[in-house]
Amino acid sequence: MAQIQPVTFPITGEATTLQVTVLNFTTDATTCTTYYQLMTDDGKQCLQGNYTMTPEEFNDWGQDNSYVDTVVATHLGLTII
Repeated sequence: MAQIQPVTFPITGEATTLQVTVLNFTTDATTCTTYYQLMTDDGKQCLQGNYTMTPEEFNDWGQDNSYVDTVVATHLGLTII
């Protein structure tokens, strides 16, 4: 989970966190799909969706899982704080 620069949604409120889950992938995979949610401080979901990492992004992942948060945040135009 990553704290983000707040984003306001008219009905649900202000999203302040990005939660990303990496979905299953095989051991010979060259990419993977993520599921993301933008959440308010009180746990309301403002937005959800999927993002498939490019082969380059997947290759650059390394050992730091926060990298995946950064990739998804960049795709969505969010700023992690």
